[in-house]
Amino acid sequence: MKNIALVIFDYFEYGGIQKDLDALGKMLRAQAPGKQLKLTMLCMHNRSGVLPSWCDEVREMLPPWYKFSNHRRAEWFDKQLKKIRQSNEFDLLVGFNRIGSLDFYFAGDDCLKEKYLKRSKLSSHLPRGKIFLGLERKVFSAPEAGGAKKIFAITENQRASFMRQYPECGADRFLLMPPNLADEYFDRCNMAELRKEARKEFGVSDNTILLIQIAAAFRTKGIDRSLETFGEAEKRGILNDFKFVIVGGTSQKAQDEMKKIALDRGLDPDEVIFTGPRNDIRRLLCGADLMFHPARAESAGGVIIEALASGVPVVSSAICGYNTYIAAADAGIIITAPFELDQSVEALTKALENLPELHANAISYAENHITPANFQRARTEADIILKTLE
Repeated sequence: MKNIALVIFDYFEYGGIQKDLDALGKMLRAQAPGKQLKLTMLCMHNRSGVLPSWCDEVREMLPPWYKFSNHRRAEWFDKQLKKIRQSNEFDLLVGFNRIGSLDFYFAGDDCLKEKYLKRSKLSSHLPRGKIFLGLERKVFSAPEAGGAKKIFAITENQRASFMRQYPECGADRFLLMPPNLADEYFDRCNMAELRKEARKEFGVSDNTILLIQIAAAFRTKGIDRSLETFGEAEKRGILNDFKFVIVGGTSQKAQDEMKKIALDRGLDPDEVIFTGPRNDIRRLLCGADLMFHPARAESAGGVIIEALASGVPVVSSAICGYNTYIAAADAGIIITAPFELDQSVEALTKALENLPELHANAISYAENHITPANFQRARTEADIILKTLE
């Protein structure tokens, strides 16, 4: 029996790295049907309250009550994982957060050290910055010092950033992975039917522009920027008959904050729809005319690939790692950096003026380029991990 542990601080449905963890777990299970393989999830909290379908066991390691800050909890969890590593209970540890003692680290976030270099020097010396930077440094240290043996990077820019800040981490430890899509995104036979269903749900006619954004963390992914852009565009007469569907988010406080911004920007309540987390993202995307994604932080942006695979053009902020696919497909507009409202409205205007062409380009790119061989990162990762076990 081979034991693999997938490690994450907090597990909840619909989060970005949580979806990557699920995809890998499912692929490991699918690629090793006849093998003796036990898959365990190690976490501080399983907020979904269920056992994922691929998982044999969820082990929640709850921090002591007095570890109330995120950085202190992460520091505590790192120490627990080191003990587990030393116990040799697992053959491999695969982690999705910056933490030591891993065999494989999935780099779902940008380089933290590079971010802190752009801030005040004080921030890196405060407890939060010092601990999180220390955990990242540990990931890229030598394996014998607790560093990850292999690092799954998700964009070339991300890999280059890590190597700039941690030159002692050899290039041979980095593995550049393709994007990841669920199987349903490769089936394009029912897109017209899904579009009809989704638009009917939201009461949208063929003449109404249906805008969509998918985000677990509203402010990080720029929901407020979208609302400000649409409010300004409506004021200028650029955007008239439309609805904006916001998918995701688990905080009522965050939703209330965004509703206030929408009202302050002159948007009617019936123009902005909050669906909460959904498990039918593919269907909702097929119903949309345009995805808006002006994120403040986005290492890659899996939702960008999901949109393109569904034939939906994307307006994205310059920071998103997967903007290269928007450019390759010629199916969207990039908002110039640094983000400014006028540039965002200009990008929206350009997208709306060229919507039929951008939509056709997205469809063409999906049909000719988005295939399981090129867009299933979890398949590649699972193959590497299982070969390591052999």
